[in-house]
Amino acid sequence: MRKFIPKIKYFVCLLLCLGAFIAFMCLLFKKDESKIQDNSGMITVWQIDSFEGGRGSRADFLQKVGNDFTKSSGCYVNVISLSAEAARLNMSNKIFPDVVSYGAGTYGLESYVSSYTCWCRGGYCILTLDTSSDFKDVSAQNTVINAGKDNLIGAAALFTGLNGAKTEKSTGAYVKLINGDYKYLLGTQRDVYRLKTREVSFAVKPVTEFNDLYQNISVVAGSKSVEQSESYIRYLMGRTGEVDRIGMLSDGVSYDDEMKNLLGLKYEYKLTAPVSADTAAKLKNLISGGDINMLKTILK
Repeated sequence: MRKFIPKIKYFVCLLLCLGAFIAFMCLLFKKDESKIQDNSGMITVWQIDSFEGGRGSRADFLQKVGNDFTKSSGCYVNVISLSAEAARLNMSNKIFPDVVSYGAGTYGLESYVSSYTCWCRGGYCILTLDTSSDFKDVSAQNTVINAGKDNLIGAAALFTGLNGAKTEKSTGAYVKLINGDYKYLLGTQRDVYRLKTREVSFAVKPVTEFNDLYQNISVVAGSKSVEQSESYIRYLMGRTGEVDRIGMLSDGVSYDDEMKNLLGLKYEYKLTAPVSADTAAKLKNLISGGDINMLKTILK
């Protein structure tokens, strides 16, 4: 029996050491788990495409940035793409995101956001397949307008003397240009990419009289994750130099193709903020009535 005592002592000592190690690892895991729980959570971001983008998806871009944000913060980001009408309906039913990304001029959100930041933008332009054109002969008779979505391209037409030009749905407008029905197209950066996809030669003249193609982002009032939402927006603003991946513009972006014509522009009149339903209706009425002077007064 005595000869087994040293072996038993050794075995007991081994068990004690193993137990101590396991206890230490459990405490360490709980500490790390507590730290993760302190920094974790999830924020919901709504992406509203109130105007056509360039290429790719703004919602996908926000989600990719969100995935990278998760790795550094532990906070998960869920991006949902929906229409402005769906967003207004949800909010009227007390269903809110933590963060909302939306185009300037979007109405029905103004009472839910106190501030906004533009994370990317687009621009209006006149395009032609006549690469030798000096654009001096642009008129309402030889130009077709891309109707867009919820953006005020009618204001761009009014400011550039193209009020009354034929308006077509977005895809139909550039087809009319391609087919030679019109010499010019009043469109956006999206039409630049449509023509690039067709691999045709074309010229671009930027519209500097007006712009409302600003994609804003805001924390929604009442969010239970304000600090994390603000952190996500700050993280996004550090990545705006990458929006060329989706064919959009920002101060940190550069292009070496036709899109370079839309860089570094200053606009005489612009709309950058969300508005009320009454203001949105008033703007549309002034545009349809061709009241450029009153429109300028509102947009100042």
